[in-house]
Amino acid sequence: MTRSLTTGVARAALGLTACAALAGIPPGSAWLLGGPAAAQTAGVLPNAAAAAAQATVALDEVVLPLGPITLKAPKVELRGTALSADEARAVLDPAGPAPWRSRLERLTAREIVIPVLRVEQPAGGRVQVAVYHDVVARDVTAGRIGTLEAGGATLTVEGPGPDAAGAYGRLNAREVDLAGLARFLTEAGGPGAAPVRIYAGVTAEDIALTGPDGAAFRIARIDARDLAGRPTARPWGETARTLAEGADKADGVERTRLMGLAADLLDGVSFGGIEISGITLAAPGEPGGRPAAVQASLARLIFGPEGGAGDAKQGETRPGQMRAEGLSVEAPAGRFTLKGLTLSGLSLKPVLDVMRQAAGKPLDRAELRRYAPSLGRLALESLDVDLPAQDSAKDPLAASGPMRFALRSASLDASEPRDGVPTASRFAFDGFTCAVPPGTAAPVLSDLAGLGYTALDLSGLVDARWDEAAREVSLRDVTLSGKDMGTVRITGTIGGIGKEVFDPEPMVSSMALLGASAKSLALTLENGGLFQRFVAQQAKAQSLKPEELQREYGTAAMLGIPAVLGNSPSAKALGQAVSRFVVKPGRLSVSAAAKDPGGLGLVDFSTAASPGKIFDRLTVDAKAE
Repeated sequence: MTRSLTTGVARAALGLTACAALAGIPPGSAWLLGGPAAAQTAGVLPNAAAAAAQATVALDEVVLPLGPITLKAPKVELRGTALSADEARAVLDPAGPAPWRSRLERLTAREIVIPVLRVEQPAGGRVQVAVYHDVVARDVTAGRIGTLEAGGATLTVEGPGPDAAGAYGRLNAREVDLAGLARFLTEAGGPGAAPVRIYAGVTAEDIALTGPDGAAFRIARIDARDLAGRPTARPWGETARTLAEGADKADGVERTRLMGLAADLLDGVSFGGIEISGITLAAPGEPGGRPAAVQASLARLIFGPEGGAGDAKQGETRPGQMRAEGLSVEAPAGRFTLKGLTLSGLSLKPVLDVMRQAAGKPLDRAELRRYAPSLGRLALESLDVDLPAQDSAKDPLAASGPMRFALRSASLDASEPRDGVPTASRFAFDGFTCAVPPGTAAPVLSDLAGLGYTALDLSGLVDARWDEAAREVSLRDVTLSGKDMGTVRITGTIGGIGKEVFDPEPMVSSMALLGASAKSLALTLENGGLFQRFVAQQAKAQSLKPEELQREYGTAAMLGIPAVLGNSPSAKALGQAVSRFVVKPGRLSVSAAAKDPGGLGLVDFSTAASPGKIFDRLTVDAKAE
């Protein structure tokens, strides 16, 4: 998609704030409509509104240059206002001497009507134009708007080059605080500045954007609520202009300085939530063997603070949550559907902290991983992937048959990060399924087909945590289960894992891993049918009955395992347990712990004269049930 298409939503949405600008928003603020918002509802002046109930002021050919954006309105009417025409023009005069906040606080009217509003923005030698119609601001009191509406908008690009167009349906903003927005954009503040609630909500409907290549992007509705921000160390408008002008040119120290400015802006934004519904994308195929058509849709996308905006305390930064529902993608490469995806515990704080620390300094690429945002949990529901057969005439080895697989659910919990790397994590999945076609040549699937399986259904869990004080990684639970197959479960402790393992320098972390040691390991096998299928396959190949082959395997385990491991009592007990499991498959449990509290390291394994020498340094317990 082109830049015109991908940024169209933001550009057009700014036009609604541009509508408010003609009602008094300060220069440089037209870009902010989709941004932070708030509305201070206290301090309304009902007496002033009542006194101005009958007067109407009409202004012609209003033109406001707001930085790179120019607003043009053939006519603006202030209905039910106490302002004279000269006073109204003074409020809207971009060259006026009085501060924007004090001027906007004088703005009171029953309605401000703008039949047609044209918003122009230069871009790469062309001009992007948004034309809004039927713009009305109602219940304007002391610079606060009760509701701001536009009947719709058309989007075009003028000048030589490929065509791009778009349209919006109805647009609506509620409880807009123009004076607060002026303070937010034009006045300096800092981390201790009080937040400004600029507006209570914004709604946009029927958004349709078309790129020069014919790609069409549509959104049925966008709802944002309780958008707010605090004045930053430098005024928002000034900082945003600096970032826009220097983003493509800056490098080195200047780029990190801009990163510090961007961090201050991002940290000053908060909102109660946003919901986008009915998202579709259609990218047509092109002639000449280029990529074919792509269709994608998303039923709903929701983002907001965890626990709801109303639960947050003043100045509190709360982790966020994002949820996507009803995702579907269809392309020549395959089909992909997902019922739901939830990300919770989202936080940009680690990113912002590092951006501030790096401000004005050369960026150490080894520290880039610290830029990763914090993520507490990822969960998905009902994933389905259907891949067609791939046929390559140039490379026969690359050819493959069709594949379809699905996943009922999965989740990843991550916590206790160290330099951007979680030190405690839990990954679980349930119902990874796929067909096992007869005669398939795919690795693993071909072996399963030989065992008589027609489908695969797996579930699993990996739960691990690093203990800094003990310098250990605990494998609390590593489990894999298969329907009609069985279950394998592993727990254990790996010692010698210090903080050096997390060093961003690969050489340091690699050397630290060489000091790891195995302290304990426990393995449990539960047969669910896989072992019998394997025995039946091997027995058939050797013209034996399965029972006969099991007895042979049992005898080999009873005699062979102790022989390899030194014939110690523990080795014989292990051989007997394995033998009983082979003859009568049920559950086999084996645990081993290093006799040395420090565990067994890589050097111990590499220098041992025989497996028996290693086995003698372990306390082993085994039983079959």
